Amino acid sequence: MPEAMGAVGLDRGSLECHRKSIIIWLLFLIPLIGYSTVILKYAANVPFQDDYDAILYFLSHFIEARTLQEKLALLFSQHNEHRIVFDRIVSLCCYYLFGEVNFKYLIVFGNLGWVLSVLILVAYAHKIFGLALSSLLPIPYILLSFGHWENMFFAMAAIQNYWFMFFAIVFLIGLSKNKILLCCAVFPATIFTSGGGVIFYLIGNAYFLMARKWKSSILFFVLSSVCMAIYFYGYHKPPYHPSVTEAILNPLRTIEYFLVYWGNIILWPQKQLYIIVGLILCVSSIYLAIKRYGDVFLQLLICFITLIALMAALTRSGFGIWQAAASRYALFPLLALVSVYIFVITSSRFSISVQRVILVGAAVVAMSFWWANIFIVEYNHYFMKMKDERVASIVEFDKGQQGSLLYPEQERARQILSTARQMHIYEY
Repeated sequence: MPEAMGAVGLDRGSLECHRKSIIIWLLFLIPLIGYSTVILKYAANVPFQDDYDAILYFLSHFIEARTLQEKLALLFSQHNEHRIVFDRIVSLCCYYLFGEVNFKYLIVFGNLGWVLSVLILVAYAHKIFGLALSSLLPIPYILLSFGHWENMFFAMAAIQNYWFMFFAIVFLIGLSKNKILLCCAVFPATIFTSGGGVIFYLIGNAYFLMARKWKSSILFFVLSSVCMAIYFYGYHKPPYHPSVTEAILNPLRTIEYFLVYWGNIILWPQKQLYIIVGLILCVSSIYLAIKRYGDVFLQLLICFITLIALMAALTRSGFGIWQAAASRYALFPLLALVSVYIFVITSSRFSISVQRVILVGAAVVAMSFWWANIFIVEYNHYFMKMKDERVASIVEFDKGQQGSLLYPEQERARQILSTARQMHIYEY
């Protein structure tokens, strides 16, 4: 009888454990499903801003190019301060696979890069630190919120920024594990997806030298130097971009930009809040990275985010402080926030009870914030209004409204769109 009762108790314990596991998995999948649903629901097959130049203009000229040299020159040509080769390859694949370019497909593919970035971070934290799925719950709720909405429904920016983050994370994981072949394979993808990839030239070469990995150092130096030479061959600073000298001569503005950039985790009502939050997040991230000796990847990730913020401050602060608060930049401080969370819950300085309090608190805040985002967006129809505006821009243009296209130079947009339609590259 006691044995039977023990077996029943064991079965009940196993059933309860199974139920908890299912609940945790459901909680983990909610932000993934919710984020994907929002993308599929509100993405529109309509060009927006840089899509006209980076995708439609490029495709029309690439198709007409006769020689391989002309095609390569177009593929590697400069777009603002970037060489968006990856964007262009994806656009070409879309065109040749479907017979025309579809911006909704490109938006979905771009966001896939961010979803994969989140999953690879979760998988890494689970494998390296042995963290249970329940401990990792705040990560998808933080990263799959809508603070970076500008990227979400902007085909060119989604492919560039989200896939750049994916390549960056893979590169830093490879670097932390001294996997030289992985680093050499991914470095070209970083630099020819976004200009921020030049930072990995400094990080990669410095790391291999400091680690005294001489063969790896030579191999990476040669490959990365060739990529850098290609990147800067014929490079010119966009004439409307402020100079680095100007940023240095205005140190207060540059520092403010740097801190606002770090504080850009949600939309704050005042600049002072961006600066305060940015200062706290920046100092805590760097402090924990310096003091933490257990995981090189997180240290490298904080180093990368710090250098990105510094580069942005030096090259873009001339545009004004508020540009640092643009939602497309929120990816970087959000990643720093996740890194701080992992640092804290894996630190041996905190007792298990304290770690549990931090875990529960972080999970409640992250989940509440994510649900609040969903409610605000749906209640106020923000994304629906955005989609309607973009669809209306094409509809009104077809009705003869020449100033309706969502691009700064209407005449140029009209020419690009008309050419794309004549060549059967794009049709709404």
